[in-house]
This record gives sequence, C-alpha cells and structure tokens, in this order.
Amino acid sequence: MAAPLALVWLLITVQALTVAACAMLLARRHRTDASGLARTLHRAAPALLAAGALPVPALLVADAPAVAWGLWGAGTIAAALAYAVGDTLRDIPSPQAATHAGSGP
Repeated sequence: MAAPLALVWLLITVQALTVAACAMLLARRHRTDASGLARTLHRAAPALLAAGALPVPALLVADAPAVAWGLWGAGTIAAALAYAVGDTLRDIPSPQAATHAGSGP
C-alpha cells in the first residue's frame, strides 16, 4: 500500500514542477518573443494536460488522503490558470515591442 501512495506524491510533485516550468516558459517567451508565444502555448498545452491527468489513476488506486486530492486539484487549477495567462499574453504586445514602437520619429 505504501508504493501506490509514494507514486501519488511523486506524480503530484511532477505536476507542480511541470506547471511551474510551463508558466515560466510562457512568461519568458512573452518578454523575449511575443510573436512565438502562440507556438509555445500550443506546445505547453499537452504538457499541462498530462500533468493534470496523470495523477488521477494513482489517486484512485492508492485510496489517497484528502491532502493529496486537494494538492492535485490545486495543481490542476494552476495549470488552467497558466494556460489562461499564456493565452491572454498572446493579445498583449511584449514590453520590447511597445518600447520599439514608441521610440519612432
């Protein structure tokens, strides 16, 4: 019974790291190259989806405690928010583009 529970905690940790990495990647891409943000967003979406879906079977099999379910839910909400922020950033010009546009004659 300890092995499935250890797998649950491992997958929840991987979920948190994946969401943080994707959010950081989307934020950096917006600062450096806003035109490539759409492509990066489409590449990050499957990773965010997989990070949210992979812990579910382990949570069901391991009869996981409420804390694990809560952390999984928080990670899933964070993944949705990371995608939503990345999608919103697509419509906002990058700070560098705004600086170059304002420095003209």
